[in-house]
Amino acid sequence: MPILGIFDFIGVFVFALSGALVAIQRKMDVFGIYVLATVTACGGGVIRDVVMDNGIPAIFSSYTTIALIVAAATLAIMLCAASLSGKLFRRVHWQFLMNACDAIGLAVFVVDAGVKSIRQGYNMPQFLFVSIITGVGGGVLRDLFCQRVPVILRKEVYASAGVAGALFLWFAHPYLGMTIATYGAMAVVFFVRMISLKYDMNLPRGEDRSLNSMS
Repeated sequence: MPILGIFDFIGVFVFALSGALVAIQRKMDVFGIYVLATVTACGGGVIRDVVMDNGIPAIFSSYTTIALIVAAATLAIMLCAASLSGKLFRRVHWQFLMNACDAIGLAVFVVDAGVKSIRQGYNMPQFLFVSIITGVGGGVLRDLFCQRVPVILRKEVYASAGVAGALFLWFAHPYLGMTIATYGAMAVVFFVRMISLKYDMNLPRGEDRSLNSMS
């Protein structure tokens, strides 16, 4: 199996797990858990395929993808049940698990889409769009389903971590080779995201008083 195919499956699984954990945190029922897992895992890819006119999105023809989503959502439900019955996780552990799964999914999806777009001869704007929308699209749809403003629009270094990794891939692969650049780009995305969470780093944003002074 090609390494990109493995990355794709890893991304689907961890994003589905992330979406399912958020659904559990938001007290959704079992159906809602599976729906949110699917949206989070495949939303970015569906948006990418529609906008770039790539034909029918892969989820509608890939039984493996569907099986991974079901497995991830089921695992999340089992972890929740174990946590409630045996105190397996404290709240801080749940939050760390969700953040780690989300960071891995972001890294894998951004870089996987970036590698494929480079091999298809996309220019840099197309490359960045495909990479970032694949990485963050599912999370945006997840947040909208949860009736909250998407994280990437209000706080945290999220899409910016994806941009950093994508740019590393774009500029490094001619010199380091695609394999090393791929692993390096995933490491950049993951560590930028996790470090920003650890130290509570956020992009600058307008405060109410600043907006008031402009009126």
